[in-house]
Amino acid sequence: MPFFSISSDLRGAALVVHAGGELDYGHAPVFRNEMTRVWRAGGPQTVVIDLTALTFCDSAGVAELIWSLQQSRALGSRLVLVGVHGTLERILAITGLRPVFEISPTVEDALREV
Repeated sequence: MPFFSISSDLRGAALVVHAGGELDYGHAPVFRNEMTRVWRAGGPQTVVIDLTALTFCDSAGVAELIWSLQQSRALGSRLVLVGVHGTLERILAITGLRPVFEISPTVEDALREV
């Protein structure tokens, strides 16, 4: 069974969500549950999704990131993806979605702009 983990911690006015392992069809519901908790709470001013430890992401995972972006926009929150690499980076480039997301190299860089 592929590995997936997700956790979050508050850093000032920002919430940092750490996702690691494989964000795929089988783990998308786990990601959705965590992000639903974030958005139901009213959504912090800034949400940083740290994907540095992600080892794989398929179309279901990308769909969850798009859903999170839609939720952040509906709530007026800023959403930043951090550590975009590998399969996810290629998918975002190929689909033309890369410019749709705010992407930062590190969590610290993303938080500096809060």
